[in-house]
Amino acid sequence: MSKFLSNNQKLWLEIRAFITVTIFTIIYGIGVAWFLEASAEPLYTGGIPGIAQLIRNILITKFGMDIGVMFLGIFVIVGNIPILILGWFGVSKRFTIYSIVSVLIQSTILGFIPIIDMGIEDTFVLAVMGGLLVGVGVGGALKYGTSTGGLDIVAQYYSLRHGTSVGFISLVLNVFIAMAGAVVFGSASVAAYTIIRIIVSTIVTDKIHTAYHFLKVEIVTESPDQLYQLILEKVYRGVTLTKVEGAYSHKEKTMVMVVISSYELTQIKRLVKDFDPKAFMITQPVKTIQGNFARKTIV
Repeated sequence: MSKFLSNNQKLWLEIRAFITVTIFTIIYGIGVAWFLEASAEPLYTGGIPGIAQLIRNILITKFGMDIGVMFLGIFVIVGNIPILILGWFGVSKRFTIYSIVSVLIQSTILGFIPIIDMGIEDTFVLAVMGGLLVGVGVGGALKYGTSTGGLDIVAQYYSLRHGTSVGFISLVLNVFIAMAGAVVFGSASVAAYTIIRIIVSTIVTDKIHTAYHFLKVEIVTESPDQLYQLILEKVYRGVTLTKVEGAYSHKEKTMVMVVISSYELTQIKRLVKDFDPKAFMITQPVKTIQGNFARKTIV
């Protein structure tokens, strides 16, 4: 029965991940297509779509080429191929599969769905609103173990190995797009508004996404032996055991303490619920970790 429930839970988690990446990619695509692309003053998003915008604008303004409305969508697919390969081998196969789903949705929104005029002419408002939606899309996808593809995968790859903020890495990787856009159009305002968009997106991404944050989990249980074995075998984290006593019952219990990535919290909660539903569990954020703690890839 426990195995049956576990399989059902796994299926639900995958369904939730698919729904999540679909919803957050649509939010991301709307932010780019309906707000950033709607601006009279060029506004750039980050990653592969931002590079696609930059190349498209260069071809149009410098070479007078008519490249059609599908250019962004096609470029997003082609440009993501080598990055998806990096994600497959350097982040996780599951993470990359959902990133592929996101890339296909992005391509459809940016290349094949008509842009809706939101009736906003203020470039600053468009930059802030576009940046907000892009940040929600990127951060939300990353929070649930997926991504919107592109440089998010590169940022996730680096973050998992060095514990650095994904939002900050994306900021560093994307700011050159704003500078290049300013050069192409010979206007500092292009860079200024795009940097505003980047700052808003970065803040929102970091507020939503916490993969580089760690948690201390304390579980008070009367059956510690089986529980810590499950944590060792299923989560692959070291465990510390402390004898405690309930003040009301005066029963001797054991507190199981483990430090995990926030991505692993759902897995820990599922293990505890399946094995000992009466266990008492609390979590606390961890600012720094020193010692033998592996920063693992996403499963």
